[in-house]
Amino acid sequence: MFGTLALTTRRWTSITRVKSCTTGRVSAFRFPDFPDYFLTSAPSPDDYHIATLTVAQTLDFALATKAPGPSGRLPGVKRKAFINEVRDLLLRMLNISHTKQTLVGDAFVRGVSGGERKRVSIAEMMTTRARVQSWDNSTRGLDASTALDLIKSLRIMTDVLGQTTFVSLYQAGEGIYELFDKVMVIDKGRQVYFGPASEARAYFEGIGYNSLPRQTTADYLTGCTDPNERQFAVGRSAIDVPSSPEALEHTFRASHHYGDVTSSLEKYKNHQGEERRDQEAFRAAVLDDKKKGVSKKSPYTLGFWGQVKALTVRQFQTRVQDSFQLCTSFGLAIVLALVIGAAYFDLPLTAAGGFTRGSVVFIAALVSVFDSFGEIPLMMMGRTILNKQVSFIRQRIHHPPP
Repeated sequence: MFGTLALTTRRWTSITRVKSCTTGRVSAFRFPDFPDYFLTSAPSPDDYHIATLTVAQTLDFALATKAPGPSGRLPGVKRKAFINEVRDLLLRMLNISHTKQTLVGDAFVRGVSGGERKRVSIAEMMTTRARVQSWDNSTRGLDASTALDLIKSLRIMTDVLGQTTFVSLYQAGEGIYELFDKVMVIDKGRQVYFGPASEARAYFEGIGYNSLPRQTTADYLTGCTDPNERQFAVGRSAIDVPSSPEALEHTFRASHHYGDVTSSLEKYKNHQGEERRDQEAFRAAVLDDKKKGVSKKSPYTLGFWGQVKALTVRQFQTRVQDSFQLCTSFGLAIVLALVIGAAYFDLPLTAAGGFTRGSVVFIAALVSVFDSFGEIPLMMMGRTILNKQVSFIRQRIHHPPP
């Protein structure tokens, strides 16, 4: 569902209709009007980043590929100053300013904590300035306090940027649940409730489900769709309470909550059809954000050579800061140079030494070839990061980061 909401795939692959359920895949690259700002992909819950880059460098690259052109910035504000100011603002907003010069890290490289890495992912998403964002199980592996801080950060991001955020969570506490405006309950692919989060418990209690003492609202809502967990109110049973997905869906469609949803949707469509001023202003803002030389039809903010420059800088930073790989590579090269070079000593200057000299040259070339094989694992490990950034419509160069 989140892949469809985020429009992360590149083309329509299939459309299947089963009764009232329609499934398929759509593409942000094909979105007709606002491909660059309207939607973005759902970030991975595993927080993939280049481990040897600092938090500041990670956000600098994200902003370098999404910073608006001269027409989209305030007069007199240089591109570099804009990137630095926005980066520092994001770090302060998410309370991770102290990690600015700390490596992001991973399972092998020591860096920021898991909660701080989550906030780095949020900051990276915020640089896209997308209007709709999807977060699928983003609190996995976090403790309750860090998970609450993460959702609070998403709440701030939604309020400040005026965007829409979809979030799926497992075992959400009451403090997390209360931060949401609306909640959707799905039972075997059927929407059995969608409306204000504050009214969801009362809705299911009204149709005959009993809530347990000290049970959080999120657990209660999911329990209503589980035959082994739900409990009916006193004097009620499965006979007079909608229990199947079809019955729950029918009950919801007959409720005033469904009427409110359809009514607000129709009002929005009518407003969009009558009011064109905001749409034209949005289109003009998207065009102003593009850097000089970028096609108006291109979904990218930065041109081809600008992307080459940003990737080159990032690749250089990655190499320089990976001290273990640098020391290992240079140390091995020096040792092999001494060993192979020593084979030249006291070689006869006749034809008898020609074969030995050729062998030594061959070994030297072969060692250089074998040394380059070490790039293959780094290239494969970087494909996840590449796919994430391409799904953000951040870069079009298929250059796998290490």
